[in-house]
Parts: sequence; structure tokens; C-alpha cells
Amino acid sequence: MRKLVGRLIGFLVFLCLFLIVALAVLAISTGLVDVRAMFPGLPEPPEIDTGQFPLPETGIPGVELPEQLQPGETVLLREQVKRRPLLARIPAPQQLATDPRIIGTNIFLALLLALGFGTTSTVLGNMLREEEPRIQEWLRALGISKIVTWIGKAFRWGTHRAVRRGCLTLPFVALILALYGIIFAFLEEGTSIFSREGVFLAVTMAFSVGLVSFGGDIARRILGRLWHTRSRFNLYPVNLLVAIGTVALSRLLRLSPGIVFGTPGGADMDLPGDSRRARREVILSFTTLGIVMLFGGLGWAASGAVLSLLDAPFDERVVSVVAGLLTVAQNTGLAVFLVALETAFFEMIPLAYTDGQTIFKWNKIAWAGLFVPIAFLFNHALVNPRSGFLDSFMEANVRFLWFVLLTLIGITAALWFYFNVLDDILKEWFGLRGSPASAPAGEGYPPAPTTEWDRRSEEDTWRGRDQ
Repeated sequence: MRKLVGRLIGFLVFLCLFLIVALAVLAISTGLVDVRAMFPGLPEPPEIDTGQFPLPETGIPGVELPEQLQPGETVLLREQVKRRPLLARIPAPQQLATDPRIIGTNIFLALLLALGFGTTSTVLGNMLREEEPRIQEWLRALGISKIVTWIGKAFRWGTHRAVRRGCLTLPFVALILALYGIIFAFLEEGTSIFSREGVFLAVTMAFSVGLVSFGGDIARRILGRLWHTRSRFNLYPVNLLVAIGTVALSRLLRLSPGIVFGTPGGADMDLPGDSRRARREVILSFTTLGIVMLFGGLGWAASGAVLSLLDAPFDERVVSVVAGLLTVAQNTGLAVFLVALETAFFEMIPLAYTDGQTIFKWNKIAWAGLFVPIAFLFNHALVNPRSGFLDSFMEANVRFLWFVLLTLIGITAALWFYFNVLDDILKEWFGLRGSPASAPAGEGYPPAPTTEWDRRSEEDTWRGRDQ
């Protein structure tokens, strides 16, 4: 009884804190509460650039181009190299904000994400493992067990389609990448996929997705050869639906640059079932994430190198060619960085079928040590590159991040409350039990909910789950 009362009190305290935080985020985000008006002494935030990020200062005075250039005259590339609108707000390495308020905000968000995802993953994992029989009975009682089973089979089919070797293998893989490029090209507002610019953007995104995805898979297959383990390349058709859904959500919520998630395929291995399996799974996860971040770092460095050349003078006779090449290099580098960083972030979330789950199960401290830097860079470069803590609530990206985190915590808390508090209260305080006909096969688990309830004796009531 004391344990149950303690759980109930603890949950009520958590619920109050959760509601306070959620309501505060909602009030500040919607402008219902002006914190600066309530506390006039707060420092003013840095100015937020609503356009492209400023170029680094080089001491070169502004140059005005004459209407007609004479042969041999030099011009700067600053006005010639243009970013895609989709990539315009992604900073190059030398454009990252150095304001302590912005850095502190993004570090706080990274730690909050690590705590939120780590805690909910642990609670949900333990709950699903312990309450699986009851969850199955719930699905049967609601009449959706067959639907859930069918979805599970479809998901497994969509994540393990081996690619057979043959003359059509390469064209088929190229078609899948082209579809991803077209889907992610819709993240850029105002650009038609049927235009010349739209085609270039789709090709750039397809190349970036293919490089990031297949780079890690090639490393996995190399490890498979070293371990003398059979490996095969699988396509994930179901991830196309994930990509379409994330792009639609990004456009609906006006996220910038948007969610670029959906791996077209991966290399799977037939790992041994002995003690080496867990160790090799961890090695594969670290290797895959390392390759993804390597390609992302190379793309980001390329964008920084291009940025450093924008104030270099070029002969007007070759400036158009050089500017075209540097434009392609900068946009491709930023696209690779975008895809790689978002892939690494989402893969590090410790959910099913991710590398983060493998590392999290192996060592939670190692997972946190890897997740926090990735989450910080994700926040600092993509989610919140220019705002302090209070002003970040005005950013659609940050509001969406808070919404996802609070929703995940709320769902986890609700499930925990039912299985660990509400169900025990119904049994121990009110003596409510389900009908024997609906009892699951496993001993010690209460039955699924039904419309018929029996009042049992106090002796039966106190047996409960601990019988």
C-alpha cells in the first residue's frame, strides 16, 4: 500500500511540474506571456539576421561593379556565388554563432534532449518488456491485433528487401535515390521540381542522400569481410513513406531547413549468435556513425573553403565559370552536411532499429557522450543558429522540438501511470478484475479490459500481480 501511495504522490508531483513546463513553453511561444516586459532587466538578445548568414569580415572594402567591365578587369565572387534558398540559413564553420547566450541555449537543449530521450527510452523499453502480455490482450480486446500484426509484417518486409545482383541492380538503386532527391527537393518553397533549378536541387539531394547512406554501408560490408561474415545490401521501401511524411510535416510547420530523414538502404549482416554478437553490433554502430559524420564534416569543410574564397578577385573572363563551380561545391557541401547531421542525430535516438539503441544498451554513458555533441551541433547549426533562450521560442524549429519532447514524455508518463498506478488502484482499492474468459495465458498478468467486472473478495484483491 505504501509503495502504491508513493507512486501516486510521485506521479502527481511530476504531473504538476510537467504541466507547468508545458504551459510555460506554450505561453512564451505564442506570445501570451512577455517575459521581457515582466523582467525589464533581462539582457537584450543579439540581432537575428533574417536573410543569409553574414560573410566573415576580411577588411576588403565594398566593391561596386561597373555596368560594363573592361577585358582583364577583376571582380569578386561575393555576389556571384549564390546558395540555394533551402540551404541559405545553414552556417559554414566560420559562420557559427559565438555568442555565449546562443551557445548556452543550445547546450541546454542538447542536455535536455539527452535526458528526455534517454529516460523515455529506458522506461518504455522496460514497460514493453514487462507488460507485453497485457498489451497484446488490449489489442485483442480492441479488435486491432490483426491490424497491428499486418503492419508489423509490412514494416519488416519494407526494411529487409535484399537487392539481388544483376543488370538492373544499379538502375534500380539510382531510381530509389532519384525518388529521395525529388521528395527532399520539395522542402524548398517556391521551386518547381520541373524547372531547371528544381532538377539541380533534386540531383544535389539525391547525391547527398546516396553518399551519406551508402558510405556507412560500404564500411559495414568491409567489416563483414574482415569478420568473414555474410552481408547483403537491403533496400528500405517503407522509408520512402517516412521521407514523404517528414517533408510534408516540414512544409506544414514551416521548418527551416526541414526534416531530411529516410535511409534508402543499408547493409545487414548475419552475425554469430555467441558472445561476439553484441560487441560486433556496437562496432558496426560506431563505424556507421563515424563514416556519416566524416562525410558531413568534409561537406561542411568544403562549404567553409568556398566561403573563404568569395572575396578573392578573379578575372572577369573566367569569373562566371569559377562562380558556377563554387556554387555547385558550396550547395553540395551544405546539402551533404545537412543530410549527414540529421541522419546522425535521428540515428542516435535510442529507439528500435537505430544505432543509438545499440549503443544505449551497451553503455548509457558512452551514448550520452556521443549524443550530446551531435545534438548540440544539430541545434547550433540547424535548429537554433541565431537565438538566445527566450527568443528561441519564437523559432518554429525550437517550438517543434519542444513539442516532440513534451509529447514523448507525456505519452511515456501516461503509460507508466496506467500500468504502475491506475491498474493497481483498480485492483487493490476497488477490487476490480477482468472476467476469467479474457485472462491471458501468462500467470501474474491482469486481464484485458472488458465491460463485465467482478467484485472479488479482499483476499483475492490483495494477491494482485505479486501472487
